[in-house]
Amino acid sequence: MSRNLWKSILSKWKSYRYRFVPWIALNLKDRSVRSVPTGSQDNIISDQEVEATLLSLFTALHSKSSADVSHYGNSALAVMQQVLGFTVEKAVSQVGGTGVYVTKGTVPKGTVVAMYPGAMYLPYEPILLQSFGNPFIFRCIDGILIDGNDKRLSKAMYRSCSKRERAGPYMTSDMSWLTTNLINPLALGQYVNNQSKRFAANVAYQEYDVTEDFPVHLLKYIPNVRYSTSSLSTDSRVVRTVVLVSIRDIEPGEEIFSTYFTMVH
Repeated sequence: MSRNLWKSILSKWKSYRYRFVPWIALNLKDRSVRSVPTGSQDNIISDQEVEATLLSLFTALHSKSSADVSHYGNSALAVMQQVLGFTVEKAVSQVGGTGVYVTKGTVPKGTVVAMYPGAMYLPYEPILLQSFGNPFIFRCIDGILIDGNDKRLSKAMYRSCSKRERAGPYMTSDMSWLTTNLINPLALGQYVNNQSKRFAANVAYQEYDVTEDFPVHLLKYIPNVRYSTSSLSTDSRVVRTVVLVSIRDIEPGEEIFSTYFTMVH
């Protein structure tokens, strides 16, 4: 029994350590380095390309009746395959736990594969209680945190913030990623596992800000919401999201792996 407990602790530590600041500081020498063009701020593809992908998928999803999409997950996947040429879904990972796989079609290099859902916290906003035992907190380059946990307190906080941000008849964020029935089939990026010696990364994270120019009626597919109404007082409708972009072609049946520990050069 003690051996199984120890194995469980080690397994959780292998994932959590990439979010544990003292461990990161002691292992800076082991960071992978990825060169990006000057001024791109870690962009693999342009913000315009990210936006074009999201708009094309969300517009197609919106054209379907709400009953078709919200009650039948396969409908959203069918739209995804039609628009993007591939589908991604959660399944048992090759490294244990839950992972994300390309289930149909080939993902070309430089394509948005998934989105990292969750509530967005600025560095000074309270996230301590939500962070206990939570391996799904993603730290952006500028210190913004995204809590991608779909359980317990994190789930309750996201629901509360999402309902608060409703704009009249329009929902301004997606809550379906908290369930097993996604209306935005991209909203599963928090379940992408870290690369290993056996499985190299085939996607990388890229930050993307959803601005006030984004169509209001399509915001209901954005799986992110601000923690507080004053999060970005100068840009009241800006919401940070993180997309996962393929760094090579990914074939159907392949599991998606990222790198949690990358330094931009």
